[in-house]
Amino acid sequence: MREATHYEKEVTTIREDALVCDVADRMETEGVGCLVVEDTAGHPVGLLTDRDLALRVVAAGRDAGATTAGAVMSQPLVSAEASDPLEQVIAKMSASGIRRVPVLKDGRLSGLVSLDDLVAELADELGDLAAPARARAREGHLRGRIEDLRGEFETRLTRLRGQVEQTGTQMRDTLRRELAALRERFRGSPPH
Repeated sequence: MREATHYEKEVTTIREDALVCDVADRMETEGVGCLVVEDTAGHPVGLLTDRDLALRVVAAGRDAGATTAGAVMSQPLVSAEASDPLEQVIAKMSASGIRRVPVLKDGRLSGLVSLDDLVAELADELGDLAAPARARAREGHLRGRIEDLRGEFETRLTRLRGQVEQTGTQMRDTLRRELAALRERFRGSPPH
């Protein structure tokens, strides 16, 4: 698998002092379900998902116009370095029970790895592996079928050879009898 640098891309961010109502508007405008929350210096400090809004604001009965992103974000931030192998990133996601990991380069946000990205990549890799596997299976099936046909051919050929030999022996015996009978007739018949 690749390194996390593969997932370097533009990521939607919001400051930790932004109000939750602004966070929801931003998510809708950008068409995303997750924002990386940054401190006033622009360093990533947490993640805020649409699920966080539903559970920590709406379900908790908080006022979206008075609650800040920093108050309801998921933290501490679990992140990956751009040079981390994806296996390591996946291990972090699994250990933390999370679906998204921000990618950092020199301490600055440079991308995001999501479980959906990984599933899509895995599907592509499996598709790439499936074609040769299908071809090998088809070859194996054909090879097996050829071996079956070869065995059947050899069996039939042996049977046919036996029948020819048997028929040949019968024909030879019949011809010998006929020739012997003809010789007897010619020997025993008076000259004309």
